[in-house]
Amino acid sequence: MKTIMFITNRFPFPNTDGRKNMLLQYIRQMKEIYPGSEIVNLSFVDDDRYLKHRPDEIDRLVCLELPGLAEKLFNVAVYSLLLRRWPLQVSAYYSRKTHRKIKEIVQSEKPELILYDMVRVAEYVSEEQGRQVLSYDDLLSLRYRRQLEWFHYIPSALGGFADKLPGKLKRLADVKFIQKWLINLESQLLGKYEKRVAAHFHHLIFTSPTEAESFRKVTRHESCYGIPMKFEPDGRQGSGPRRYDRNKLVFVGKMDIPHNSSAVVYFCERIWPKIKRKAPDATFYIVGKNPTAEVLQLQEAYPGVVVTGEVDDVKQIVSNCALMIAPLLFGTGIKTKIVEAMSWGVPVVTNQIGVEGISANHSEDLFICDSDDEIVQNVLLLLSNPEINEKVSRNSVRYVAGHFSSSVTRKHMELILS
Repeated sequence: MKTIMFITNRFPFPNTDGRKNMLLQYIRQMKEIYPGSEIVNLSFVDDDRYLKHRPDEIDRLVCLELPGLAEKLFNVAVYSLLLRRWPLQVSAYYSRKTHRKIKEIVQSEKPELILYDMVRVAEYVSEEQGRQVLSYDDLLSLRYRRQLEWFHYIPSALGGFADKLPGKLKRLADVKFIQKWLINLESQLLGKYEKRVAAHFHHLIFTSPTEAESFRKVTRHESCYGIPMKFEPDGRQGSGPRRYDRNKLVFVGKMDIPHNSSAVVYFCERIWPKIKRKAPDATFYIVGKNPTAEVLQLQEAYPGVVVTGEVDDVKQIVSNCALMIAPLLFGTGIKTKIVEAMSWGVPVVTNQIGVEGISANHSEDLFICDSDDEIVQNVLLLLSNPEINEKVSRNSVRYVAGHFSSSVTRKHMELILS
């Protein structure tokens, strides 16, 4: 295979969040399978500062331009609101000028395979050249439907995507009842669009094998795969108990994403005070870039809460904690933050949403809670009982090694490339 092209809605680097890590994994696995291939990345720019972090596996990088204000407004008015054909995020990313540029590059490069990053760039599909792969990440339509059930705890329902909307529409999107209407509309538009565009691609990829199988049944698509994030588990087995601060717990995630910001707001309001009463020395760290104003206020309102923002070494901070908490109110796909913490040997306390796509055993590999009181109980157990903490730590590493190793995650990529 000579040329492989990635069309991404943001740079697949550096490793600042799970989506970037996932895309970079795909790139590196393709390079491993076809070491002589050339990877060309056509990408919209999320931050100019990231350009210096471009990995060696990406041979060439071409920066793409988003549509201007007038074109965004036209797309939203005509294709989203009038015709109900495009989700809002497709309207915010589709530029006719950029489409012509992509088409010219594809015709010139003649790639054997093109991978498109999420449905928001699916309109750029080039069916006349090479195999077309759409990476859904997960089902956004389902995620948005679930958001509506927990709207009270969502500081910004559209998250970082709101920054891509036209100025006036962005200001409207800050109004709560408008947000709710927009999320409901976007969920409906996405539900139809996700199914409709599937037919234009040779292969479909999800991060969760469970979600991939469900979507395959709905669309009857012949090539629908779940390729989860690969993790190399902590190699400390046999080297003695891990060292950590018995008073620290942590949440990790990009903090302008609704399912992350709502989780920490809910946890601080409903659960943290109960933990703090029983464990007065406990400290809760919220780690992740772009904390919203509502998230930043949590450290003022609740004793023992620390909002760090973006950090240089997430692993160092998380590994020093007694446990990671993941009380997610909604979401879809495999939650990579949970598997990553488990791979480092950090016990996780989560709920049914957090464990979707993860077949780990409750109280052995991690703790799966059905109520706030169960979360309190298991957090206190892991803070106070080093023997149980160590048992879960070792079991979690063993689980990740058996389910998320390189060999497990690579086999479906080999099928797509073969």
